[in-house]
Amino acid sequence: MIADTKASLKDEIANNIGETRAVRSDIKLDRLVVSVFDSNLTRSLLMNENSLNDELIIVKVYYFGVAENIIKNGFYMNGNKYVFFSASAGQIRTKKFVAVKEESLNSIWNTLTCGLTIDKINSLGGVNTNKYLAYLSLCNSATDLWKDFNIDRCIVVDDFSTEVTGMVDFIDEKTYTINRTLKPVPITHTDGCGMVLPLISKKNFMVRMPWMKGLLASFPYDKFIREADKGEPAVNHGFVKDIYGIEHDILGEKIEVIFTKSQFKMWKYFKNWEEYQENFKKYGCSAGKCNIEDDFVQNAKFNYQIMQTLNDLTDDELKSICERANNDLKNVSSDRNTMLKVFGATKESSNKNSFQECLMIYPELLQDVYSRSVLRDLKKSMEKEARAARLDIAGKYLFLIPDLYAFCEHLFLGEENPNGLLENGEVYCRVYSNLDKLDCLRSPHLYREHAIRRNKADNEIKRWFITNGIYTSCHDLISKILQFDK
Repeated sequence: MIADTKASLKDEIANNIGETRAVRSDIKLDRLVVSVFDSNLTRSLLMNENSLNDELIIVKVYYFGVAENIIKNGFYMNGNKYVFFSASAGQIRTKKFVAVKEESLNSIWNTLTCGLTIDKINSLGGVNTNKYLAYLSLCNSATDLWKDFNIDRCIVVDDFSTEVTGMVDFIDEKTYTINRTLKPVPITHTDGCGMVLPLISKKNFMVRMPWMKGLLASFPYDKFIREADKGEPAVNHGFVKDIYGIEHDILGEKIEVIFTKSQFKMWKYFKNWEEYQENFKKYGCSAGKCNIEDDFVQNAKFNYQIMQTLNDLTDDELKSICERANNDLKNVSSDRNTMLKVFGATKESSNKNSFQECLMIYPELLQDVYSRSVLRDLKKSMEKEARAARLDIAGKYLFLIPDLYAFCEHLFLGEENPNGLLENGEVYCRVYSNLDKLDCLRSPHLYREHAIRRNKADNEIKRWFITNGIYTSCHDLISKILQFDK
């Protein structure tokens, strides 16, 4: 009976595929209201994040026929017509998409797309639909407005790629046999990574712009050019070509941001970089920042995936990994500093709530009945997490950054295979400047990627690598092990 009812329902949906639908007033419930973060899309729609707004609707798909119907024809709610806007990669996976008021979307379309139209994309050969939707949805990412951003002080250059020779498990595409062999592997070292001058930002951060996304790592490439010019006064090393073949004078044009081709997702649909810049200013486009590097990097948590791939652990090694968690569980009921740490009432904790602020000013509140009750619940939660291998360790979540000195050698000195500052098997991370060896991991864990590397920290490296990220070598296959920017 259920199968027959579903079949008849699908037949009815198919018969109504050309109809324009309307949202029923009886299903507009408070529990269906969602909160959204500030983004370029909400800023363009002049949405107030502290009040209810019906400019955009997130649609959950249950029947593909209904979805096809409202994607093609739109739908009505409160007398306003809504049309399909886009769906991010995450929304596509969870069968959701975003619809926006047609009138509002038409008024801000060029602002969101930097003047790039669907007709122009199709006239130039089209694009993969899912990729187009994901790139269009960049404006819906949670970001803070980059207030002083100047598009005229930016360029886009080709990515830095080389072949790195190393030991790999080579899979034969015909027989699917696996042979461990020494092979050259093509690697795009700057995949998803560009550079920003320390004058603009001394921290690494992620950027979102129309059709553009990725990491901007703080690096003094202007100092690199000046030192190169000083070494060879007869040569001006600051002249580079952008991805369209146009030459730029980095110092003369006061370039503050160097994007890479891998960050500019729809570059082939613009005639040149100047067209993008002109449209950016003409249509009032903006740039956004997110995931800005913290001043103090909090410790990360161990997890069961990482534990399971350490299949030759001894009991003593396991006790060493659990030491911090065991000490916290032992002291959480008696040691004031441990209690404050568990509550998040420490100087290092960012975005403290009012209760945490009060605990820092007056720690005697820990003896309050409410505090003791919360502490008991926190201890139970800590025990549960520890049993699931979510353990406190001296680990950090950091940005992975390629050897940008090698990138500058390639970009400004024309070296095809630059030496850089790091050799094969070396990384640099100033957060762990007192440690010689690091285990570089990724989350989520993919297979068995414990990339053990030497932490090299000499004066020359410290002079150039000035952020809290972890810098990797262009002679290393670590980017394939950890799947950078994948």
